[in-house]
Amino acid sequence: MPLTINEEVRRTFELASLRREAKTINTPRQWRDVSKMMTRCDDARTREKDLYAARYDSRVEVARRRLVNEAGRKSIDFQPRWATGDRFSPSATLRQAQRDVRAAHQARIERIDEIERKQLRALVQQFGRENAMRGLARESFDRAADRRIGLERRRPRGRDH
Repeated sequence: MPLTINEEVRRTFELASLRREAKTINTPRQWRDVSKMMTRCDDARTREKDLYAARYDSRVEVARRRLVNEAGRKSIDFQPRWATGDRFSPSATLRQAQRDVRAAHQARIERIDEIERKQLRALVQQFGRENAMRGLARESFDRAADRRIGLERRRPRGRDH
């Protein structure tokens, strides 16, 4: 089933915003993980597009044969012959096969995008947690090692001590 325009725009925007968010990471390890994952998805997308272009005719032929086989099968439709379409129209069968091949290609591209979205979301959340932890040990140590006495101890100490 094809996506609605709103759903397609939402998914595209989400992927673009996650890519932008992933570029704000701090450490080399995090950057390596993100770039490796993005490269893998870009390679998969390129490979799918190349295979689609190279094998389009054979995929259409396979889809056309499948449609002809389905049309030739006996079905238990309680409809008069004159109410149904021509099941063996060569041009209609070819057009339907081409539509099926294009839809399957688009579904594979969307699946790659969905995988990239899920992995990027997981990496961004993980890196956000890691980056939020940075400096936490120093703050805890500063609190534990506070040697001020009396009322001074109750006042928070600024960074300019």
